Amino acid sequence: MSFDVALEYLNKAKEYLNASRLLFSNSSYNASSLASEVSAQLAIKALLIKLGIEVPRTHEIRKLLSIIYDKLKIDEVMIFMRENRKDLIILENVRGKSQYGIPSVSKDEAEIALLIAEKILLLIEKLWNNL
Repeated sequence: MSFDVALEYLNKAKEYLNASRLLFSNSSYNASSLASEVSAQLAIKALLIKLGIEVPRTHEIRKLLSIIYDKLKIDEVMIFMRENRKDLIILENVRGKSQYGIPSVSKDEAEIALLIAEKILLLIEKLWNNL
């Protein structure tokens, strides 16, 4: 894949994050959390594409971040994963819960998903700009 594809993924990640914010503000917590998770995935996959790494077919945010760490060996990525482990797990879990779960995603879970997705996008943009 090309740099153009990577950039398109990154732009879509930003679009989904903006959608998540709007949905959250309208109390649409299931949709907001799903958009947050998609945003995080697209951002990480954008960087993988830019790095020339074949994007694995997975929704596991922590696995995707681990691939970035394995490639770049930047401690900031591992520290980010360690410090945000709980929130990353919540972000991974809201995908299924938002679509199929009973009970639905709570306001607190949706807020955590949104905040960690924002942090992921900031991390990815920082790494992107430093390559």
